[in-house]
Amino acid sequence: MNDEPSNDTFLTIIDVLTLDARRSVTDRLLSLPGLGADERSVLVEEAIRALRESAQRKLNRVLLLELHAAKLAGQLTAADEKDKFAQFLDLATCEAFRDGLRRRYPVLEARLGRALAQQGDAVVRLAGRIACDRDALRGLMGGRPAGALRAVSLGEGDVHDGGQTVAQLDFDGGKVMYKPRSLRIDAALQAFLGHLFPGVEHAIRVPAVLDRGAYGWTAFADHRYCADEGELKLFYRNIGHWLAVMRLLGGTDIHHENLIASGPVPYVVDVESLFVPDPPARPSGLGQAVDLAEAMIRSSVLRTGLVPFRAPVLGLDGVDISAIGALPGEQPKIRVPEILQHGTAEARFGLVSVDIGTARNHPCENPNISRFWSDIVGGFLELTERFAAMDREGVLAPRLQVFLGCRIRRIRRATQIYVEIMRMLWHPASLHDEVAAIERARDLLEKNSAVSLVAPTEPAAIAAEIDDMRYGDIPVFANTLDQKQLDEVFQAWRAMRPDLEELTIRGALVTAHLNARLNDDKRSPYDLKPRHPSAANLDRRRRAMAALTLRELLQLSVRGSDGTMTWISPILGRGGWAMRSLQANLYVGLSGIAIALAGYLHEMRQGRADPVEGVEEALRGVLGVWRRTEEARPAEAVGGFIGLGAQILAWLTLHALQPQADHLAMALRQGHVLARWNLDEERVLDILEGVAGAIVPVLQLAEVTGDARWLDLAVEAGRRLERAAIVDARGARWPASVFDEPIGGFAHGATGIGWALTRLAMSAAGSPADRARWLALGERAFEFEDSLYRPEFGNWVDVRKPESRDFPNTWCHGSVGIGLAACDLYTRTGDERHLGTLRRAVQAARRGGWGYSHTLCHGDLSMWELMMRASAVAPDLRPADALPDSALILSSIEEHGIVGGLARDAFTPGFMSGISGSIHQLLRMHPDCRIPSPLLMECRLDEYPRSQAFEAELLTA
Repeated sequence: MNDEPSNDTFLTIIDVLTLDARRSVTDRLLSLPGLGADERSVLVEEAIRALRESAQRKLNRVLLLELHAAKLAGQLTAADEKDKFAQFLDLATCEAFRDGLRRRYPVLEARLGRALAQQGDAVVRLAGRIACDRDALRGLMGGRPAGALRAVSLGEGDVHDGGQTVAQLDFDGGKVMYKPRSLRIDAALQAFLGHLFPGVEHAIRVPAVLDRGAYGWTAFADHRYCADEGELKLFYRNIGHWLAVMRLLGGTDIHHENLIASGPVPYVVDVESLFVPDPPARPSGLGQAVDLAEAMIRSSVLRTGLVPFRAPVLGLDGVDISAIGALPGEQPKIRVPEILQHGTAEARFGLVSVDIGTARNHPCENPNISRFWSDIVGGFLELTERFAAMDREGVLAPRLQVFLGCRIRRIRRATQIYVEIMRMLWHPASLHDEVAAIERARDLLEKNSAVSLVAPTEPAAIAAEIDDMRYGDIPVFANTLDQKQLDEVFQAWRAMRPDLEELTIRGALVTAHLNARLNDDKRSPYDLKPRHPSAANLDRRRRAMAALTLRELLQLSVRGSDGTMTWISPILGRGGWAMRSLQANLYVGLSGIAIALAGYLHEMRQGRADPVEGVEEALRGVLGVWRRTEEARPAEAVGGFIGLGAQILAWLTLHALQPQADHLAMALRQGHVLARWNLDEERVLDILEGVAGAIVPVLQLAEVTGDARWLDLAVEAGRRLERAAIVDARGARWPASVFDEPIGGFAHGATGIGWALTRLAMSAAGSPADRARWLALGERAFEFEDSLYRPEFGNWVDVRKPESRDFPNTWCHGSVGIGLAACDLYTRTGDERHLGTLRRAVQAARRGGWGYSHTLCHGDLSMWELMMRASAVAPDLRPADALPDSALILSSIEEHGIVGGLARDAFTPGFMSGISGSIHQLLRMHPDCRIPSPLLMECRLDEYPRSQAFEAELLTA
């Protein structure tokens, strides 16, 4: 029970309180037949250690409370705090102290006594089984006799079923693992694998087992690193095989402590949770597509525990405990309670940050799973296709019969939930009033059951859970596998979509890579520049690539029978990257995809895009989910790409592409929600998610509707930015919500906020004095950005890592976003300052070069937008002998495929960082295309006057 870390602070008192339990287990172990004297000593020593530690974890808070009570009562009279603590130890080892404990905590003695007795019984039972099975263990040690027992390590897993736990035993002949449960399922799985991989030396496997019914023994799986690259590739291909097997068998709980890397062979060492049915989901109310997507995520390879995922449970939020995740350097620290100032009368509990313990799941010291994504996916697809062939031949289902009658464990609550409730049940207040504590525990478990699809809801089951925890056990749910349960899991496997399983695996692997680099600028690890760029037939190639990418987008969607449509994708949340169904936002969600679909439909009708079947149907499906999502899940931000500003902008864009009252009404609805938002208290200020991002959308709303009241909302946003500005000799900047200090750039920093303030100053919002202040503050923001420019490098410093010479040339950070803002403001104002900034930005971006990714946010397609706009206002910026920028991009896509930004090796459907945005920009490459660009928050047709003759010449070069 990991309720409190133990140390030796109160060991003297613990020894007094556990004396009877320790004597009892010692006497019984010393009298057991079939064990040598040294073996008994080994067992006694380990049993006493385990009982002491168990008691410490349960009693530390009680003893801390008693220590401070004695101090406040004047019972500790020494001058020194250490001497006072020594006095407390003397006081607490008297019988009178125990009498006081009985009065204040009437259930403590009985509960502690039973918990320790159970653990003692479990150790004695283990000792008897050692004596009984010693000769039979030869088969688990390579044929060597076990010989004498040299060491025992109890507590190799949680405590279950009356104080029992997994143990490691070291004999003269080798090591074995003891498990106090039936191992029939382990034997059945190895038999199944043996049929799949007969005679294959490095096939996936489980350790050899000796099943004794109620308990069993397994061979010890030695951890060793792979010897070379070949073994590493084989290891990760084997991980793909495990994914296929566990997906077929409905396996769960294969986390980092249940997989051992032994060279190229990944051993799964705990397989009690197979054939676990996926519970029916509660309808989300967002449409059948969303329900199906969530069900696919739950039933996909993610549930196996093998591929990276972030634990969303209390105490482990953001921690990756997967079998191939849990990467060194990736894990966040967790906060655990620890006794501080121990050994003094000032001792107290405090939270300390600790690293997650390492396991034996990795095949090398510093694994880089991004190098082996293709091996993992290849292994999964290879074995899945083999299973499909076996199923077609009618031989797969009979092979599964070997599992009938096995004991199946079902994980119905996260262990950490039990740990937290057990901590509460052993709190001094709970030991003083156990009735109230039990009621509190029942309430917590019932609330958890209300939001969980698998947690028990029956009062008797919840009462049994509480009873287990009262005596130190983590509750366990198990059943015997019957044909009905087996068939349910098998039919679910038959119904899976291999393309979405592959998508999910790739996405999950990418999330591990991204979570390890959350504070990096995520530059491309490879070069996407075309090796053989060509300017031939550019328009035909543009059309073909847009149509091909759109078909991929539609193919990998999730569709409901009610016509709704959504996607599954890696998404960045508060706990890190994870696979989720899409939300409504513009940046990576459904509203951006809707704009791409509507834009394609518009261009298809204009004859500038190739026909693709199903676009109109897809748009209706996306709009259905988007509308319901906005109604059921209010936006949590106000920004122009994530938040209410984004939703206003997206609905206005759809209104321009498909004018209808409903779209405008939805924009107005989001505007009214934004009007009720307390911008004065809003702490996020940037373009992407914050106050600055709301300004241009509400200005657009005022212009489209002709309703000047929306200008008042823009005024409120402008004044909030005024109050939050940090202004000094360097210029103006604003606190950043996700970075340590104010930064530059468009999406998150001073350039974007200065651009929004300048746009506000150029509108009819506010008074002339307001507009003058906003214009001046915008100028100060540009001064701050100028302060980050380094002439010797010809680029702007990234404040997040000022010593780096790797300058980002993207829309979100760096030269592309800075240049687009400058180009827009120069076009609107004619101010030479902005032209100078634009020239710097274009030179920096060209120097950085093409070949980053093919996205709008941080890729070549936003750089294309900058170059096209810049060439229209300053033609000399384009080298006379250069290939058209569109030729470089199209050639790159043809050679590499469309590559996303942050989640570059996963399918990413989103708008700003995925393929729907790439489709949108491929449409915009045609010089006659009138659809708006999101990069500068445009929402109307022809909002940006294009240099059609110039662009047409490039496109037909």
